[in-house]
Amino acid sequence: MPSADLTSTAAAPEVTADAVRWSVPADRLPDGTTAVSLQLDWPAAGSTEFERTAAGDFTLQLARPLAHRFEYQLRAVTADGEHTSTDPTNPRTVPGPFGDKSEILFPDYSEPDWLGTPADGSITAVDDPPSALEVPVPIRVYTPAGIADDAAVPLLISHDGTDMAERGGLLSWASAQAAAGQPLRVALLDPPHGYRNAWYAADPAYADHLAGQIVPALIAQFPTTVVIGLGASLGALAMMYTHRRHPDAFAGLGLQSGSFFTSELDPQESDWPEFDQVCAAVDTITAALPPEVHPIPIWMSVGAVEENRANNEQLAGALAFQGYPVDADIVPDAHTVIGWRDAWQPGLADLIRATMTR
Repeated sequence: MPSADLTSTAAAPEVTADAVRWSVPADRLPDGTTAVSLQLDWPAAGSTEFERTAAGDFTLQLARPLAHRFEYQLRAVTADGEHTSTDPTNPRTVPGPFGDKSEILFPDYSEPDWLGTPADGSITAVDDPPSALEVPVPIRVYTPAGIADDAAVPLLISHDGTDMAERGGLLSWASAQAAAGQPLRVALLDPPHGYRNAWYAADPAYADHLAGQIVPALIAQFPTTVVIGLGASLGALAMMYTHRRHPDAFAGLGLQSGSFFTSELDPQESDWPEFDQVCAAVDTITAALPPEVHPIPIWMSVGAVEENRANNEQLAGALAFQGYPVDADIVPDAHTVIGWRDAWQPGLADLIRATMTR
C-alpha cells in the first residue's frame, strides 16, 4: 500500500455548511483498489460507498449529519482484501484507541476557549488500597497550580483518566477552571490493560472497591469538599452503578455517552460477553421507584448521531422520574473524546457548582 502523504491538500475533501464531497485519486489508494467506502462509527443517512469516475477517481457526497465535526476512515477493497486507513487526501487526523482517524470540521465548529491552557500543576501518584481485585487500580491526582496542599476543594474522579487527560485535555480544563476561580483536583483512575471491560461493565467488586476504599483513601490524603464522578462510555456505566450500590460515595455524577445498554435498544451489542450483565444492571437502575433511590445532581451528555443516544435518553427520563436533578445535553458530535471534551464547559463546570450548593 502506498504511504499516505498527510501534508498534501490535493483533492482534499470539500466541506460546506451542509455536505462533504470527496474525490480521491486512485494513485492515493492501494494498488488495484476496486471499491472504497467511508467507515463511520454512527449510522449515516445516505450511502457511504464511493463511486468511480471515468478518470478512475473515487467520489462521494455525504449530507451533513447532526454534528459540527466527525471522524472517519476509508476502507479500500483490492484483490488482497480490505485495507482501512486514514484519508490520504485529508491532512486533519485525530488519535484514537484503535488507530488514527481523519477529521472533518464544518464551518461552524469551534474549539473550546480553554483548550491549550497549560496543565502546569502537580501530579501525585496514590497507592491503591488493598482489595479483592486481581490487580491494583492505577491512581494519580492532579492539583492545578495555585491550590495549596491544605486547601479543601472539589475532587473530580475520572474513569479512563489518562485517556481523558491526554486525548481530552482534562487537566488543561481543570487548570482553566482553577484560574477562573473554581478550583478542583482531578483523580485519574485507569483500568490496567485487559481489565476495562471486566471492571467497568457493572462489576460489583470494582464498584465496592471504588466506593469503599479508593474514595475514602483520596479524601484522607487530599482535603475535599465534595466528590464528583466522571465517566464516559463504559466508564459512565461504572460510575452510575457504583452510585446505586453506594449512594453516599459521590455528591454528583458526570455521565458522557454512557453504555446504558438494554436488550430492546441495543441488540447490535448482544454478542459482547458482558452484554447481559450490563443490561441487567441498567434494568435495575431504571426500574427503581423514587423511594428506593438517593438522588444527586447528574449531568449527562451524548452525541447527536451516536448509537448510545437512545439508551442515554431513556436513562435520563428514568432518573428524572426518580427525582434526580438531571441536566442532559445533546452534543453535535458522535461517541468521541473530542465530543466529550467539548461538552465539559459549561456542562461539567455547572455540575460541580450544583454539588457545592446542595
